[in-house]
Amino acid sequence: MSAVIGQSERKFEAHVPALTARDLVLLRIAAGTATRADLQRDVAPLLAPKFSGAEFRRSAELGISNLIGSQLVAETKGRLSATGKGLQVAEALLTSAKAPCATWADVKLALVLRALRTSDTPAIRKALQRVEGLAAIVLQDHFGKSTGRAQSPADLRADLAIIALERAFGNKIKTGFKKGAGLPAKPGRVLAGQLFKQPREIATDGKLIVHLACEIAGSREQSLDALELAVLRGLMSPKDGTDAPPAQPLRPQCLETPRIARSPTPKPANDRAPISEIAPPSLRLPSPPDMPEFCRAVIDAARPVSEGWPGNRKAFISLVWKAIRNTRPDWGLSEIAFKGMLAEAHRSGQVELATADLKDGRDLKSLEDSKILYKNTVWHFVRVQD
Repeated sequence: MSAVIGQSERKFEAHVPALTARDLVLLRIAAGTATRADLQRDVAPLLAPKFSGAEFRRSAELGISNLIGSQLVAETKGRLSATGKGLQVAEALLTSAKAPCATWADVKLALVLRALRTSDTPAIRKALQRVEGLAAIVLQDHFGKSTGRAQSPADLRADLAIIALERAFGNKIKTGFKKGAGLPAKPGRVLAGQLFKQPREIATDGKLIVHLACEIAGSREQSLDALELAVLRGLMSPKDGTDAPPAQPLRPQCLETPRIARSPTPKPANDRAPISEIAPPSLRLPSPPDMPEFCRAVIDAARPVSEGWPGNRKAFISLVWKAIRNTRPDWGLSEIAFKGMLAEAHRSGQVELATADLKDGRDLKSLEDSKILYKNTVWHFVRVQD
């Protein structure tokens, strides 16, 4: 069988702008109030394995600070709740849902509808409660078929068999070989089994649909919860490199007699080579630090620019950020990522932050550039222990 993908087949990925960690945090908070432990339990699995537990906590804290600053979320005694404006923004993210999303289960269902580009009808909701129904809609969406209803395993198996034949014969059989034109169940499953990465035969139509959908969605288990989680992760995952320009083909090795390299003409020691002859520096990929290394660098950068008296020396966060940016470009940190890690370091007790006296207007720009909103407190300084 040919491995060429037919024109109707789609890469399994989000068909709308991917949701960010901040969007998911807002959606979870909007589905009733939530604590940070609730966010870790409910939202973190949707971003795994792209985000580790620590990375999610940093992203969540940064998202919470941003949401509070935008007046979309309020915090009272450690519990987060969405404001009226926040509820409107959350509803706009769930355009496919007709019923109100009062619980986190409702939100996840709306996200599945969004990921599979299907309508919110009673029949679809009923189909999504069974692994065979969810698998059918996954395959219908993947192969470019209507998702208005979930096809039965037998009907979908027949369609998959024709898709496999179209792959093999270059889409030249549509007029001569239509659905129901005499394909028995077992030969149909054999043909549909050619759509797996490693073609194989499945015993029943239901298992065929579920196994193929799990492979396409990236689920290792053939259960409803695992397949639903894979679909949701597909909604959040960024696009792969399929849009990148194709790599240049390798040139065939020359079979001619190798030429003898001539030694270069000697140049004076003070002769500068043209720019085109200067070898470009080797490219290095950014390597973010771990938390202990980050904290040591922050304290070292804060100490020379700190002010105050012994025992109460503080450095503007903006000055510390400039020092880190200039001395550690290999980390590849943005200012937002830096402040997020700094907030996490403060939360874990490895770095101590301090707030400014708002009556002191000596350097308003540095105060504005330094502020980090964290748990209803605005931090401006890194405290330096003498």
